[in-house]
Amino acid sequence: MSFLQQFLDKKKICIQCHNNPDSDTLASAYGLYCFFTDREIKTEIIYSGPKKIEKYNLLYMVEHCEIPIHHVNELPETELLLIVDSQYGQGNVEKFNAPEIAVIDHHICVQEENSRTLIAPEYQSCSTIIWELLEEEGYPIKKNEKLCVALLFGLFIDTASFYDLYGDKDIKMRLALSGEYPVFDRLIKSCMTVAELVIASDAMYNHYFEYRKKFAVVSALKCDQSILGIIGDFVIQVDIILVNFAYTKINDGYQISIRSCDNKILANELAAFLCEGIGSGGGHAQKAGGRISIKKYEDKYGEEDFQEFVIRKLNEYIPDAAE
Repeated sequence: MSFLQQFLDKKKICIQCHNNPDSDTLASAYGLYCFFTDREIKTEIIYSGPKKIEKYNLLYMVEHCEIPIHHVNELPETELLLIVDSQYGQGNVEKFNAPEIAVIDHHICVQEENSRTLIAPEYQSCSTIIWELLEEEGYPIKKNEKLCVALLFGLFIDTASFYDLYGDKDIKMRLALSGEYPVFDRLIKSCMTVAELVIASDAMYNHYFEYRKKFAVVSALKCDQSILGIIGDFVIQVDIILVNFAYTKINDGYQISIRSCDNKILANELAAFLCEGIGSGGGHAQKAGGRISIKKYEDKYGEEDFQEFVIRKLNEYIPDAAE
């Protein structure tokens, strides 16, 4: 029996996005909603927490992809609560009591796993996991343009506008769903808010620069991976910077984005070096990304300040020949 088939005997399913939903959790929930409603199961999408969806591109995504999501303070009546792009145990999702709880996520596992959990941190987006599950069930994804747009946008944001895309399965989904989508084109041109512009400008203004080895480290307040990519692409254009490392705090650790314009310092190899034993990272020679688990980081490096750790590791990795 496949993962999704174990739930087909349910009459009511509630899909929960994490608090303050982003494009990946919205797309993941919508993909499951399409599948279960196609099987004539009563399904609804919810989220909770103090903040309602406000970002223009997410509201546009919800409207034009027709994602029937609503904010709740109490869990609606349901037989199954299916959490997507998060886990109970992370700090970004309201906890509800339900008769049965299932989880689909791509972050580091923070809970006990069982037959109703699918937690796969090797995927760069939860959208990709949903795509694979629907493919496995023979659901005609390409015939549903709104779903194609949603899944692609979920991956787009979680991989810094596809610049940090490196996972084989994630790349496979992007290629499989590629097409001419005016709604997607509009979404990707409205990814930054004024608040995020301020975050990016403050991060770049307060950067650390190592003159001898010509690398920069940029710490941004909590922001989308796409904003990290924008920061990295901007900073690497500075004439004396050869490598840029940008990062932001996420609920279970750090999201990182690396840029290199030195053919002796490959971004993907640097990402793998920095994430070794504490997360996952990869990409391409000039652009790479990854995630670092705060628990694994603390287990391995104790209370060492994260930025000091990054600077130390970059100094260790980058040769003086990079001058």
